[in-house]
Amino acid sequence: MNHEDFIGRVAIQAGTAVSVVERVFADHGFAPAVSSDIPRPIRLLRLRMAGDRSVEPRGSFDSEIRFGTGLTVLAADNLRGKTSVFELLTWCLRGSPRSNLQGVVRNWLSRLECDAVVAGHALGFRLAIRGGELITGVVLSAADPAQLDSAQSADPGRGIVEIARGAGQDEFATMVESLMMELLGLQRLESRSRRSASGTNTYGWAAYFGAIYLPSGGEPALLGDTVVGGLAGRLLQVFLDLPSAALLTRVKAARDQHVEAERAAASDAARVRHMLDDQRGAAQRELAEARAALAALPEQIEATALVTIVGELTDAAVRAEADSWQARETYELFRAQRRSDERVLNDLREHLAARELFHALDPQVCPRCEAPIGPERRAAERAWAICAVCASPTIRSDSHDQAIEEEARWRLSAAQAAEQLARKHRDEAASAADERRRALADAERALAAVRSGESERQRRELTYRLARVDGALAAFDLVPAGERAARSDTRVVLDAAVEVLTDDQVAAGDGLFDEMNENIAVLARSFGFRNLDRVVADRAGRLQIYKTGGPREWFTTQSPGERLRLRIAVVVALLRIGHRHGIATHPGLLLIDSPRSEEVQDGDAAALLLALERLCAETPALQILVTTADEELVRRTLTQATVVAPPGRGQPLW
Repeated sequence: MNHEDFIGRVAIQAGTAVSVVERVFADHGFAPAVSSDIPRPIRLLRLRMAGDRSVEPRGSFDSEIRFGTGLTVLAADNLRGKTSVFELLTWCLRGSPRSNLQGVVRNWLSRLECDAVVAGHALGFRLAIRGGELITGVVLSAADPAQLDSAQSADPGRGIVEIARGAGQDEFATMVESLMMELLGLQRLESRSRRSASGTNTYGWAAYFGAIYLPSGGEPALLGDTVVGGLAGRLLQVFLDLPSAALLTRVKAARDQHVEAERAAASDAARVRHMLDDQRGAAQRELAEARAALAALPEQIEATALVTIVGELTDAAVRAEADSWQARETYELFRAQRRSDERVLNDLREHLAARELFHALDPQVCPRCEAPIGPERRAAERAWAICAVCASPTIRSDSHDQAIEEEARWRLSAAQAAEQLARKHRDEAASAADERRRALADAERALAAVRSGESERQRRELTYRLARVDGALAAFDLVPAGERAARSDTRVVLDAAVEVLTDDQVAAGDGLFDEMNENIAVLARSFGFRNLDRVVADRAGRLQIYKTGGPREWFTTQSPGERLRLRIAVVVALLRIGHRHGIATHPGLLLIDSPRSEEVQDGDAAALLLALERLCAETPALQILVTTADEELVRRTLTQATVVAPPGRGQPLW
C-alpha cells in the first residue's frame, strides 16, 4: 500500500487536510502495512532436550528429534512425551511456555535447543533452564542451517551471530515476539475491551502462534486458540493478506476507544448541565422567597400610629374572644340537649319493644310468689282484657304509642339542627378571634421592630440578598446551553480510515473468500468429512456449515473430529491461495496433537493421516507434526512420512 496514496484517500473521505490525517496517524502510531510479497514460512529442523529425569528411566538424558520436510508423526504410548515435544517447541518458537507444559517436565530440563528456518532465516533457539525456570535465552542466526547443529553460542568466524538475548522468561519472550513479528511481517492486532485500563486488548505473536499449534477438536475457535475480540476473523484476514488487515483492527480499536471517550465526555457534560439547572432553580426559589419576605415587612410608619393601631386591635381581639367563648357555651348547651333527646327516643323505643315482648307471654304462675294462675283469671283476660297476673286492663292504643314516638323523633331532629348551627357559629367565632389575635401580634411585632430598629435591619439584609441572587442568576445565563459537540478531527479521520480500509478489503477479499470456501469444502471431504456439501466463512472468522440435504449449521456445533478437519482445511486452503496468488499467508507449520483421540473408527483416523501425508507431498510449503499413540496404525498407513518413535514399546520418546 502506497503511503501517500492511502493518506490522500483518507483525507478526501474525511474532508480534511492531509496534514491533519498525518498528525492523527502519528499520534496513534499508525502506518500502512508493507507490501504483501514478504514470505512467512516456518520450517522446523530439530529439537534437542538435555537434563536429568526424575522418573523411570531415571538419570541424565540428551535426546534429539529431527523433523521431516512434510509430515512428521511422533508415535509413542500415552504419557511418554509426545505432547511435551509440542510444548517445548512452543517454548522456543513462541518465547514463552504454555500452561500445558507439566511442571515436572520443566524441572527435568537443563538445556533446550531448537533449529528452524523462519522466513528464509536459519535460527537457533538456545534456552538454559534451572529449576523449571528460564535462566538465559539466546537466538542465533547463520547463513546455513547446518551450521547451527552444534552451535551453542555465537561464532563470528563460522558466520554464526547472536541476534537476540533475554535474561529471564519475560525478557526472552519479548525479544522472541519482536523478532518473529519482524521476520514474518506481522503487526499487532487490537480489539476494544472495557475491562482493560487502556480500553483495548493487544494481541501479538502468541495469538498468531495459536494458528500454528491447533487447539483440540472440542475448542470453539476456528483459527487461533481464543474466541475473544473477534481474533479468528482478524487472523483469517491477515493470512489472506487482505490489504492492511492488522492496521484495520488497530484503527477500529482506536476509533471505538475514541467513541467511548466521547460518550463519557457527553455524559459528564450532561451531569454538569443537570447540576447547573439544579443550582439555577435553587437560586430562583431563593429570589422568590427574598421578595416575599421583603413584601411582608411592615410599612415604614411612626411609632405613635402603631400604638393607636395596637390599642384598637386589642379591643377587637377582646370582643372577638368574648364572642368565641359565648359561642362555645351555646354550642355545648345544644349539644347536651341533642344527647338528652337521643336518650329519650331510645328509651321509648326500648319500652315499646319490651311491652310487646311481655304481652306475648302466657305465664302459668305468678312471677313473684309462684302461685298458680287459675282458669277463671285466664277466662277473664280473654273476655274483658284483664291481666291474668295483676288484674289490670291490657287494652293498648297503637295510635297513642305512635304519636309519642313521633314527638320524640321531632324533638331530636330539632336538637340536631340547633347543634349544627351552634357548631358553625362557634367555628366562625373562633376563626374571627384567631384572626384578631394574629393581627394584634403582627402589630405588636411591628411596634417592637420600630422601637428597636429591627425592621430596618431586615430590610437591608433582604435588599442585599436580592442583589446577590440576581447576580448569580445573571451568571447562570452566561453559561452555554451545551449543544451537542461536533465530531473531533481525530474521530473524523479514524472513521474515514475505517471506511477506506474496509472498502479495500471488501474489494480484495470477495474473490479470495469464495475461493477459500471452495478449497475448505474439498479438503475437509478429503479428510473424511463425507457429508459436507459446502462452507461459508466470513471476515469475522465465523464458519457456516451446510451438510448434504441439511439446514445451515455453525462450526461450533460440529463434533470434535469434524472441527479438527475443518481447522486443518482452513490452514491448507490459505496456503494454496497464497501459493496461487503469490501472497503472504499462513507460515505453513501445523502442530496437531493426538488427532486419533477425536476419532471413533480406526478407518477415520487412517483416512485423515493418509490425507495429511498426500497433502504434504502436494504442498511443498506445508510441514505438519502429528502425535499419536497408535504406532502400528501409522506404519501400516503411511509410506512417505517421517515417523519418530522410541526404541521399544512403553519407553519415553525422549
